[in-house]
Amino acid sequence: MVCPTTYTGNGFLERILGQIDCQAQVLGSYGWLALSEPGSLAATVTTGLLTLFIALFGLRLLFGPAPGTRDVVFDVLKIGLVLTLALSWPAFRTLIYDVVFLAPADIAGRIAATASGNFAERLQAIDGAIVQLSEFGSGRQTGAFIDTEGAGASFQGIAMQDESAQGWSRLFWLTGVIASVAFFRLAAGLLLALAPLAAGLLLFDATRGLFAGWMRGLVLALIGSVGASVLLAVEMAVLTPWLEDALRLRSLGYATPSAPTELMAMTLAFALIQLGFVWLLGKVAFMRGWISVPSFSGSEAHRSERSEWISSRSTETRFGQQSNFAERNEIVVTRTPSNERTNIRALAGPTRERADQSGGTPSIAPPRERLGDSWRRGTPRASRLATDRSARR
Repeated sequence: MVCPTTYTGNGFLERILGQIDCQAQVLGSYGWLALSEPGSLAATVTTGLLTLFIALFGLRLLFGPAPGTRDVVFDVLKIGLVLTLALSWPAFRTLIYDVVFLAPADIAGRIAATASGNFAERLQAIDGAIVQLSEFGSGRQTGAFIDTEGAGASFQGIAMQDESAQGWSRLFWLTGVIASVAFFRLAAGLLLALAPLAAGLLLFDATRGLFAGWMRGLVLALIGSVGASVLLAVEMAVLTPWLEDALRLRSLGYATPSAPTELMAMTLAFALIQLGFVWLLGKVAFMRGWISVPSFSGSEAHRSERSEWISSRSTETRFGQQSNFAERNEIVVTRTPSNERTNIRALAGPTRERADQSGGTPSIAPPRERLGDSWRRGTPRASRLATDRSARR
């Protein structure tokens, strides 16, 4: 593809925009074809990753647990997507290439409702008007002011000299237009050229994040091109009537002492807005999921009640651990008055809980006899000789 040559002078902006757009398309199309060509390094790497993925999937079917239906469907979709991105140029061009390069102009035209005509030609017309206004000058020394009280040649309420302000204005205008168009178009061309290599990164979990970053970059290039086109359309809608009025006044011989400062302020403001657009659209493209809002407690009483509840739960837990050994072998038999049902629990609660269940005052149960105490002798055992001796005494 032969791209247009850039020259200085008339038509500079239109030619440089055409050159940038041509270079971006050449980078995206011929770069993709070069990387996907059989025998290239990128094609070899992608084919190796695809072969390894299929081999691991087969080993999983033979020796591992059987994958579910969802996993099988997702794996087949991965393989189809990799083949589409890395080996099929017609499918890749229809699904991704034309969408990234051709869709932004149509979307921006529908959003901004731009007038008919070539977009680059309208930008070039504004650049030519700025150059013509710089050639005319502000006419400050002529003294032919429209207002009754003119500023005069000695007026000092301006930011800088007229020639400097007009020169900086055209510099800001050209820089803003060229930078915004070149950044998104060349970024899209480079990312599209890397599609055969990025496709193989989708197959494995360890490299899937790189593929997601590649996709987010394409989304940024797409919506960034739309945003830059809309912003340039708004800037043209602002500058076109202003430049027509300033040129009409200068052609009639009237001075426009405020025109250089006003033009510089407008062009500089739109250049800064374009930088803000890049940052904002980058945040949109690289947003990771939905924003989670943490729960917020509005009252201090609620927080104090929660802390007291946590402390009481910890106290009960410590008390239960201390009394667990003493209450382990107790059996409590209770009879409910409603259904006369006996409830036997192996682990009894504290005395307070038993008092609440019975409805009366808490009572202390007598200690139980140890096993064998009922058959134990109450008097010491003595022999017959010792008994006779005691009787003689």
